[in-house]
Amino acid sequence: MDDDNDKRSASQAHSSKGDQTDWTEDSDDDLYHSIISDNGEDYMDVEDSPPQDDARDLIQSIEGMYRVLDLINEQGSGGLVDKIIIAQDSLRAFTNTICPGAYVSMTKVKFSVLDGLIVKPVGVYGSKEEIARLLLSLGIVDDNIAAQLVMNHSETNVSKPSLRSGLYIVRTNCEATSDEQVFVVYWPEDATWDDSAPSSVKRNRVTFMRYLTTMCDQIMALVSPEHARSIVWIGQEDKDTVMEMDKDEDEPDRMFTFEVRKTNEQEEAVNTRPGFKATSIHIAMPQPHPEAPEDYSLHKPRLLHGETNQGFMNINYLPARRITDVWRRRPITHLQLGDWLRSDRLQMKENLDANAVHLLLGAGLRDCFPQLCEQWQQESADISSNTRATKASTEASIKTKLENDLPLLTRIFHRELVDAIVKKFPTFTHDSFPCPHQSERGDPVAQADGSSPHPTESEQASPETQDQLSNIVKLYPEIEKEFRHTLQKLRTEKINSRDFKNYKQRVYIAKSLLRQFPDIEMEDEDFLDVILHEDMRHVKESVRMLGKHAMHRQPKGLMTQAWSSINSFISSGQGSQFVDKTFKDAEAAASMISDTQFLAGLDDMEELLVMKKVVAGTRAAALAHFRSLLTTQTTTLTHASMRIQIDESVAQVHRQAAISEEQQLAESRKGFIVDINAHSQTGHHSHALLIDAIEDGRGYHYAASQVQITGSRESFEESKLECTVYPMQLTAQDLHSLQSDASTIPSPKFRNSFSFLLPLGHSVVRAQLLAGEKILLATSDRFGNLTVYLERLTVIEGVLAHGGRGKKLNRDKIGEFVLAFDESKRVLSIVATEKLFLHIFVFDDTLGFQANGSAINLTQWYPEGTSINHACFICGGEELLLVDTLAQARVYSLTTMQFRPATLNLIQIPTAVYSTPDGSCLITAHVRGSGLELTAYHWSTFGPTDGIPLEIPDLPSDQPLLLTSITSRNIVHLVTLDIDTRSCRSIALDITRKVTEFTFKEKGARGGNVKSESVTAHNCLIDCHAEVWTRFPVLPAVQRETITSSSKRCQRTLIFVTDLDHHTFVSHFHDLVLTFERMSKKPTGNLLKRITVSAMAHSTFHHGHLDGAEWSVSKFRAGEWLAEFLCLIPIQIAVTKENRFIPLKDGVYSTELEKSLLGADVNRIVDYVSFGWYESLFQSYMAKKPVKVVSSMGEQSVGKSFSLNHLVDTSFAGSAMRTTEGVWMSVTPTKDVLVVALDFEGVHSIERSTQEDTLLVLFNTAISNLVLFRNNFALSRDITGLFQSFQSSATVLDPAANPSLFQSTLAIIIKDVVDSDKADITKEFALKFQKIVQDEQEVNFISRLHAGQLNIIPWPVIESQEFYSLFPALKRRLDKQKLTHSTAGEFLHTVKTLMAKLKANDWGALSQSMASHRAQILLARLPNALAFGLQEVHPDPEPLKNLDDDVPIDMPDTSSEFSLAGGLLSPSREAALQVLSRAWGDYDSRHHMLEDLWIENLLTHINSLVDLRIAHVHEWISSNVARFQSGQASIDELMRTFESATVDLKSNLQLCKLKCGSCELLCVQSRLHDGQHDCHTSHDCVHSCDFCVSSGEMKACSMSAGHPGYHICIVNAHLCGQVCKLFGRQGCLEECMKVIGHVEDDHLCATTIHSCGQPCDLSKLRLGDGSPCRGTCSIPSDVNHDRHLCDARLCSFPCQLCKRLCANTDHLHGLEDGTIHLCGEEHSCSMQCTAEGICEIETAPQSIEATFTGRHETFQYTKYSQVAKRLRCTKSIPPGLVAHEGRHNHSLDQRVVHFCRAKCDHCGYYCTLPLGHPQQEHETRHGSMSSSRWAVDGPDDTGLEVEGRRFSSNDEGAPMMCNLVCQALGRHVHIDYCRAEDAASCIGNNEAQHIFKRLLPHPDRPKDFLTHNLFWRRSGFKDPYSREEQTNFAKCDAMCSGPEHTAAEGNAAQPFFCTLPLFHIPMDPNTAPATLGYVSNDGHFFSCRNPVVMQQAFHV
Repeated sequence: MDDDNDKRSASQAHSSKGDQTDWTEDSDDDLYHSIISDNGEDYMDVEDSPPQDDARDLIQSIEGMYRVLDLINEQGSGGLVDKIIIAQDSLRAFTNTICPGAYVSMTKVKFSVLDGLIVKPVGVYGSKEEIARLLLSLGIVDDNIAAQLVMNHSETNVSKPSLRSGLYIVRTNCEATSDEQVFVVYWPEDATWDDSAPSSVKRNRVTFMRYLTTMCDQIMALVSPEHARSIVWIGQEDKDTVMEMDKDEDEPDRMFTFEVRKTNEQEEAVNTRPGFKATSIHIAMPQPHPEAPEDYSLHKPRLLHGETNQGFMNINYLPARRITDVWRRRPITHLQLGDWLRSDRLQMKENLDANAVHLLLGAGLRDCFPQLCEQWQQESADISSNTRATKASTEASIKTKLENDLPLLTRIFHRELVDAIVKKFPTFTHDSFPCPHQSERGDPVAQADGSSPHPTESEQASPETQDQLSNIVKLYPEIEKEFRHTLQKLRTEKINSRDFKNYKQRVYIAKSLLRQFPDIEMEDEDFLDVILHEDMRHVKESVRMLGKHAMHRQPKGLMTQAWSSINSFISSGQGSQFVDKTFKDAEAAASMISDTQFLAGLDDMEELLVMKKVVAGTRAAALAHFRSLLTTQTTTLTHASMRIQIDESVAQVHRQAAISEEQQLAESRKGFIVDINAHSQTGHHSHALLIDAIEDGRGYHYAASQVQITGSRESFEESKLECTVYPMQLTAQDLHSLQSDASTIPSPKFRNSFSFLLPLGHSVVRAQLLAGEKILLATSDRFGNLTVYLERLTVIEGVLAHGGRGKKLNRDKIGEFVLAFDESKRVLSIVATEKLFLHIFVFDDTLGFQANGSAINLTQWYPEGTSINHACFICGGEELLLVDTLAQARVYSLTTMQFRPATLNLIQIPTAVYSTPDGSCLITAHVRGSGLELTAYHWSTFGPTDGIPLEIPDLPSDQPLLLTSITSRNIVHLVTLDIDTRSCRSIALDITRKVTEFTFKEKGARGGNVKSESVTAHNCLIDCHAEVWTRFPVLPAVQRETITSSSKRCQRTLIFVTDLDHHTFVSHFHDLVLTFERMSKKPTGNLLKRITVSAMAHSTFHHGHLDGAEWSVSKFRAGEWLAEFLCLIPIQIAVTKENRFIPLKDGVYSTELEKSLLGADVNRIVDYVSFGWYESLFQSYMAKKPVKVVSSMGEQSVGKSFSLNHLVDTSFAGSAMRTTEGVWMSVTPTKDVLVVALDFEGVHSIERSTQEDTLLVLFNTAISNLVLFRNNFALSRDITGLFQSFQSSATVLDPAANPSLFQSTLAIIIKDVVDSDKADITKEFALKFQKIVQDEQEVNFISRLHAGQLNIIPWPVIESQEFYSLFPALKRRLDKQKLTHSTAGEFLHTVKTLMAKLKANDWGALSQSMASHRAQILLARLPNALAFGLQEVHPDPEPLKNLDDDVPIDMPDTSSEFSLAGGLLSPSREAALQVLSRAWGDYDSRHHMLEDLWIENLLTHINSLVDLRIAHVHEWISSNVARFQSGQASIDELMRTFESATVDLKSNLQLCKLKCGSCELLCVQSRLHDGQHDCHTSHDCVHSCDFCVSSGEMKACSMSAGHPGYHICIVNAHLCGQVCKLFGRQGCLEECMKVIGHVEDDHLCATTIHSCGQPCDLSKLRLGDGSPCRGTCSIPSDVNHDRHLCDARLCSFPCQLCKRLCANTDHLHGLEDGTIHLCGEEHSCSMQCTAEGICEIETAPQSIEATFTGRHETFQYTKYSQVAKRLRCTKSIPPGLVAHEGRHNHSLDQRVVHFCRAKCDHCGYYCTLPLGHPQQEHETRHGSMSSSRWAVDGPDDTGLEVEGRRFSSNDEGAPMMCNLVCQALGRHVHIDYCRAEDAASCIGNNEAQHIFKRLLPHPDRPKDFLTHNLFWRRSGFKDPYSREEQTNFAKCDAMCSGPEHTAAEGNAAQPFFCTLPLFHIPMDPNTAPATLGYVSNDGHFFSCRNPVVMQQAFHV
């Protein structure tokens, strides 16, 4: 324990000093320590158990050496005991070194992966020097470390680096290989190989050798020359001894001779000798603190008084501080939170959200502040109402304003679009495109050709207009997108006007002709007119004629000739090539110049008169095109922008309204919270609750009754003094040695610590340690008033903190005083030193310190002015020594009330006086110089003697001494503290009285310090094997088969490596085997004889085995070998304390974990319980194997562990000193099953309550298949009492409700029965059990706990042949037992759930709890299962498995990842959908097949993947819940959740299938996507032009993807290309796709439908902050329609019953009044069950830490309450309906019932029987009696002691439980209100008696005494107590006053009660009884001896 441990954490006001380790739920990797003490606290040995990174531990300096088993100390019931544990960190390092990643944590070891490696272990044990020599030769250590290894640390007090005893693995090769050679080294203690070593060392030696010989087939014993020389070989003993052994071979081991020896009579004497020395780092001066008072330095360590117990105390100053327990999302029950809300000063964060406030209201805030809560809720409702009204009016005004601004918006967009056109075509001006609104107002209009006669300012866009547009775009960014999109539609770079293109083509034909025929004169207007204006057929004919006559040079009159002959040549083909070439050249020339450049060049052409008309026509055509386009796009853009403005403005209004509402609500909440906080400040509160955040605890890992709170709970602590008591403890070995030899000098240790706090100004007047870890503590306050306590050390802190019972004395009345206390009589004397009054108080367990009469006036014996300086009791008597200021010592008798005649006149007033604990001497202390001088005076010769001076040098004069005794009052030690050396030293005092003493002692060689000459020094180096064979089985009945046949094992060998006596080792070992087999009678199967034994010198061994030589070593799979090793180590899985069953996490008890689990439900406790290294075996490595459980119970020290070891080959460390505490588990793997062995502590222990025994028995009988109950028949035949705990357990858990439990056979083993007694003993037991069955009938424990199966086995005496022959019979019985755990995983789940239920006091059906936990696990893993097909994703992927056998679910599945994201906007959903789509093999075939077919195939692909995943997950769930009964609510809820999740999964994968916003393909986003529709392609057609392909050219199609019609590169190159007459309509492809020169007048593009394009009517509605639809009308624009409907064919509103979209095919049906939106799927009903009765009673009670404040004391206790729940309806709502038919019901199973509504009036627990049950009485399990009050007969302050707590009338009964209080009271009466109209009718009633006095509570209401039976009949509930207890309660509670029944020193009281009924008529005391006994004077009959006859005369 280091100094830092004195510091307290911020989360705990104070903790025991032993509470050093912060164990958390993730403590798998911590060093496994099970540091458990009987008093309920956890402590750690601070000196002998250093942390792993301690520099003193040599293992840190040795590379390649790993500690796997460690030796530590822990507190046991008989003192400090050694314990062998697994060194987790070191074992992890070794495992991960040979196979990285194989050891994840203690509970997750990958044994299967390790099986891929081979290990070749060689065991090594022997002398330290030789092991160090081996390590040195292997290169593992260097010379320096080797020297440190062999140093004997027992001979020095200096702490130096050392290697703790344990089992180590040494790797010889640092490189990881598949074939690993390792040495398993047993490093011994210093005294391990001494034959005379202490028993604890011997026990450790045997246990380590057991592990070593089991782990390794090849063993090396390294024997040093020193050890070898001291070995006594068989055959060297005295021949006479051998002959004597031949005569009676059992005598030396089995016969022990004792004698009663009279000690020599001696004179009175006191001799001194050196005693013990114990060190502690806490024996030091306290560190100064700047805030400490000046006298703080006086608080140096002090020895505590104690006649039989020793210790010291430190006092430290603790400055004032605020104690804060900080939480982050800590789960808290509603019950606990409500309790804090009522009791604490609240400081809630002002910004708590609404959900947090509502949670607080529901948890109890409404009840605490009803008026404030009502005002706030009304204010919140008003805010919401006003917000709705304001929002509606604002929305209407915004729409009106925007509609009024429509003309302005039109002008702005018109101007901007004109700017774009003018910018591209400077030929035009702004006036060329007048705004329609300007025209209507008479604005100037441009000329027809677009030119303006008088240019104006309007030719440029005004800055004002540009600013207006910028402002609009800033406000509505979506408008900018629409504007950009509109500019794209304008296509200003290209003029798609037929007339314009015609003019352009003619101009370039003319230019082409002029270029070919330069001599054609431009004045030839006729020719040009034809080219520029005539029909194209005439143009072609003219060009053909021109080409034909070109060679004849006839330019003149050309056109005349052409016109004249045009008709004759029109049909001829002559000159067609010239025409084609001319047109193609013109087309090429026209395509080379853009329309913009062409229009700009018209100015030059206009200079030619003949071209003027063409130029004007061209400009007019272009202007007409842009005007038409401008009008359409301006209108479309304006309306689209208007829609965006309205949508976003309304959404903004909604947002602002919501923000405003939330701000107002937040301000309201803030004010409400401020008011609550302010109101909470009034009054006194011990704690402050700070709440920063609070969330609902609903989810996978928390119960619905919990919330998760972030914040803190704090209290302010004033400056205090922390007093820490360090009791001195002896090891079990020291205790045993002192009992054998009183002269033994022990080696005590200071391990534990207990602390308590005192306010500043208070002080400790006296502190005295008492037996049973109790303390007498006298404290004084700042006024000098005295308070005296006598309490257990574990509770003294709470007693002081909560004002527990203590005797308070006023300093003013006492004056100055001295204290004295006698431990044996528990008498306290307070001597008023100046007033000379003696106050005597006697401690009573029930009443505390009570004054023993009036104060005794001593003034008559002392002259005036005399005062008393010292006082002490004569130990064991009733006499008090008083030393006055006259230096006179006198003895006052409390019996005679007189002083002894003799007076001892001392030389001077002593500094201190002491009475020896054995009651023999007085010792006085005087100061002599700088030291002390001690003088002893025997009480028997008190007065006349001069005393015996004690020669003890160097006694400090400034330190008080302690005169005490160790283990026995005769072993007296004088103890001092040496702060400089931090040690506690003693001087042993051998006191001789002038009397004759007798001792009982072993005669001869055994005992004392005398040793037999035949005892050897180091034979145990060989004999240790025989010790292992003796204590553990050689050939067990159930044999381990962890190592499979595939492993290569070699012959077992044992090599002794030594340089002496090689030839004798082998013969000695063989003789050892023969002797063992002959003496023990154990079956060995020749296993021992087959061991190959050899011996060799070190040099031979080194050359033959260490120099790279191959030698025969067994090869093991690493996983199997490690599993075999781990299965050898038992783990503690549970303890019982304070009437509670406490499961351990990985074998460790932690107070912090216990605190965190307070109020936890069963599921959370199950997750917390862990079995350490066995977890991986049960969960994975051996998960498929079935399990059988065999357990051992019985009385203490009857060989329970020994029997289990020999039956199932376990290593439970039983011994004569009881070390089994709680429940320990070990596993024996066999070929077919895993045999789990449970070793239980002895029942009926004085350290365990009846309830704790009951809980242990309940756990044992529930889980086991075979229960071995051993008892010592020779010691007790009270079979009924012995099996009381079994019978008590029979009524707790109902076997009918738990068919998988209570299937064991009970085997009663009666130990040490000889053959002649077998029949009689069996008959006697059978008759006893027959009586139990007759008395208990259907509730007898044999039927309920063991299915009626019981065996009685009279077991032979040990070391007889028959003793071991019965173990195979037990094995056969185990084999025949019904298999209740089909897999190891199932067993693990069952046992954890059972333990959790016992801890939570949950007495409901196990299957229900298991199903609930399994459903919780599956629910937690369901998202991973559906999304990834894995049950764990991180850190390592883990496939879906059966959790019971760890077998993966063999189902086909996809590796694809699915999204489970909900809501309309989910990027993860869209990303996952795209990954799934692109993973489809035919994804790229989209452009080469019909879009609808491609979409259908894609959906088929996606659905097939989804179906695989859903089927896989469904099979995973089914396999994991198959073993649970149908009708389990949690399983049904799991299936509903799964079905709902699958529907959501499929919904996420539904494709939108509407047209892409950028092309003609369909959208492949999910149906729930947001934003523009997207096909996720380039939107460009990938095909080649159909027209060009026919001519051999490959030009890409310029159309958008998925377009209808031909693929075409340039439309007007092959087709008409004129602007579609419906240009600008939705879906228009803009260019006419008809043939060139088509006859029809209308130009139409290839699209089939030109949509209306107006907003869909559904967009008028609101959904949240937006519109349910943003699409535009897809109805053809040429079709008259009243409703605008977009492409969507399904409703866009969400389903009213779930989050999916409505499945109605009418997209607009949401416009109808009263529309119902449903998704078309089946839904789970969300309503609660409405059937009569209660759906479910939470069988696990909710528990909180509550404070009891009574008249006499205040204390903390665990309060239990129960919750009755209404479950959710399990009926399904059919598709298309909003509700199902019939009433809501939580189950469709007719067998599932609703429970009765009756509640216990006292605890509020509900009846657990079905509604309308036929039973006359209700039944329940009962909890805290919150509705009851105590009524105690007597004055108002009369107290009643119950289980160490004191209650008075009107105190609340909550600390007690209905089903336990009567048991705690014993025989008792109940008090109830009188039901009779006249009190006279209650007289003479044998079940009720009227009370004629006034009693609290409600003293005015008359009350009756009731019998226990009538009380429970009136309650209407079944009596929860056993029939035996009921019979006892029905009897009179009067007790015999005989002194033999009272508590004597070291023994509990044994009260004797009246045998008559409770309200019996008094018997006549003068009538002689017919049977043995007597009648008391008040008419009670007792069947014991009359105490009046036995008592001596009394003088009154």
